[in-house]
Amino acid sequence: MTDTNTKDIELIASYLKKMDIDPEQTKKAPNIWRLEQNKAEIFIIVAGGFIIFQSKIMALPKSNISTFYRKLLELNENVEESLGASFGINKHNEIILKMLRPSTNLGLNEFIYYLTSIAFVAEKQMDMLKERFND
Repeated sequence: MTDTNTKDIELIASYLKKMDIDPEQTKKAPNIWRLEQNKAEIFIIVAGGFIIFQSKIMALPKSNISTFYRKLLELNENVEESLGASFGINKHNEIILKMLRPSTNLGLNEFIYYLTSIAFVAEKQMDMLKERFND
């Protein structure tokens, strides 16, 4: 692990402690933490000089795929709906929501903003997308 990753991991652990979250209990890997924010499951990942906030939204629907993808692209474009997060698909055919930020000069308030923003968007869009597209 690079020195940058080690410093970033220590930074995130310190921010979680300041939020009264035990970084050891929430740690899933040396550089990954898992938190629950209401219905949203948020992963915080330190990698390559970035802090990545990620949440699984739902499994890829089996029907209406082109309409579904169009909706995701529209949400990606709508900053009021996405708060800067973007939708994607992972290797497990799961729809994910992701925000990333260079770790340089990341302050506690900004960390909290990213964490609460992705949780808010994930929960809101999870309900809407599942209602409209779940098979």
